[in-house]
Amino acid sequence: MWKDAERVARHAVSIDPYDVIGMRALLLTILNGKGDVNEAQRVLATFPPDNKIIIASIAGDIGSVTGERAYTFVLSRKFEDALKVWGTTGGAAGDERRQASARSAIRVVAGDLSDATADAEKAVKLLEQRLQQRPNELVSLRQLSWSYLALNRSSDALKTARQLVEVLPPEKDALLGAANLAGLAEIEARSGAAVEAVKNLRRLLSIPAGESVTITRLKIDPVWDPIRNDPGFQELLTLKEHVGP
Repeated sequence: MWKDAERVARHAVSIDPYDVIGMRALLLTILNGKGDVNEAQRVLATFPPDNKIIIASIAGDIGSVTGERAYTFVLSRKFEDALKVWGTTGGAAGDERRQASARSAIRVVAGDLSDATADAEKAVKLLEQRLQQRPNELVSLRQLSWSYLALNRSSDALKTARQLVEVLPPEKDALLGAANLAGLAEIEARSGAAVEAVKNLRRLLSIPAGESVTITRLKIDPVWDPIRNDPGFQELLTLKEHVGP
């Protein structure tokens, strides 16, 4: 229901031009509903440039690792600009984990792991320590799954992404659970598990999951590049997705 979503999101931003939730919602309506990356960039330019647009309670797809500002650049395939978003960070441990994992994820999608090792190794070390204390912390699990991928540890990445879905599947939480399943599909697509990725995407397109997966978004998002020519993925682009509640 993209017209309604965009209307309400623009109203939210008009009330508070610095509202992260409102801006994220507006970007998603433009990207997932229209697939208009240029418009998303114009809207993004109106928001404070130091705000990475991260919602701490959301830990589903890759955007929850990189933040929506950086991922809007990724969708434009401006990977160096996406990395610049994470050029600096605060001194807190959580900031270091987020920065290192975000940069690792961006490099994975860019297909360039030549400079990813230092960030990924740092992220894995910090995140594994964090998860010893909080083994089911969703955001840390998602960050870890992408950091494993940056080190070519695909089996560990898949195991971690599956753990997220086990902790919070769509059956338990219609919003965050769907995002977790979308995140698993992304990791599967990047780990050579095309059949499983397509299966999960097909399920998401059949339920209210527009925040995470839409046919429009599938067409433009480079995270799906490894399976873009897969017959099953191409078939998804011809389907009708779930509309309405």
